[in-house]
This record gives sequence, C-alpha cells and structure tokens, in this order.
Amino acid sequence: MLEDHRTHTLGHRAFFVFLSRRIKFAIFLFVLTGAVWYGSERWLLSEYASWGNYAAELLLLISIAYLLMVLLRTYFEYRYCTYTFTEEAFVVTNGYITRKEVAALYHQIQNVNIERGPFDRAIGVSGLVIFLAGAQHDVPHNKIFLPAVGKTKAKLVQKELLVRARRHAMGEDNSVNIVR
Repeated sequence: MLEDHRTHTLGHRAFFVFLSRRIKFAIFLFVLTGAVWYGSERWLLSEYASWGNYAAELLLLISIAYLLMVLLRTYFEYRYCTYTFTEEAFVVTNGYITRKEVAALYHQIQNVNIERGPFDRAIGVSGLVIFLAGAQHDVPHNKIFLPAVGKTKAKLVQKELLVRARRHAMGEDNSVNIVR
C-alpha cells in the first residue's frame, strides 16, 4: 500500500523520456554546426573561410545555449511532476512556473490503464491513464495522464487506485443504504 500524503516522483528514467521529446532540435543544431564548419573549410574561398568559421562558432554557441536551456527545462518538468495519495483523492501536480494540480476523487475513478509504447518498453517506463466518471472518455477533463512512471511502480499505483476506488464506492453504497 502506498502511503497517504507522501509526494511520489516519477523516477529517474522519466527524465530521459521528457528529454527525448525536446532533444531533436538541439541535435539538429549540432549537425548543422558541423555541416557549416565542414563546408566553410571545403567549399568557401580562402578569403571567406574566416566568415565561415565565425558562422560555425556562432552556431556552436547557439547550439550549446539551446541544449542547456532544453536540459534545464526538462529537469524542471521532470522534477515538478509528482503525485500524492490523500484520504479522498489522487492528486497529480505538474508545472514549474504555473503549477497545475489535478485531483481525482476515488469514487469518480472508472478505469486505470497502463500504456507502454516501444520507446517506453525500451526504457522501462509506463504511462498511466486514469479515466474519471463522465459522459465521454475523449473529453480531456475526464482523464488524467501520468507520464513515464516506472513499470513496477505503475502497476502498484494502478492497483492502489483501483483498491481505493472500490473501497470508496462501497463505502458510499453502504452509507446510502444506512440512510434509507
């Protein structure tokens, strides 16, 4: 059983999942920098070679700055995505500048699905999709997505959420019968 009021993090592998979403353009910038550097020495006239080297150095500085920004932003996204079990609800918090806190009351939880794509399986993480009571499953506010949870921890969270949802649903049914 997972503890109440303890803030749980996603795990270290989640950082690499978040990083894989943003790193592509940084890699492109480094490849472009290499192409400019290689091309400036091979294809430019010697009188313009210094300008080509200047462009390659400028692109290298931009690439490094962008990579550092991506790493910092990814770290903050990873660090500030947490979840907590309380007595009445499951709370997911994310965001580092603007904090978003979503609470799912246990009695509103209908399904807890685990999603694992090929990349997720390779890294050993899972995405948890928590469907809440509502008319449609496609509406964004009727589901909560918890990205990049470790495989075993995802199964544990799924089991815990379903147990608490069942317990709260039965508790409400019993209280309704007593009142009548």
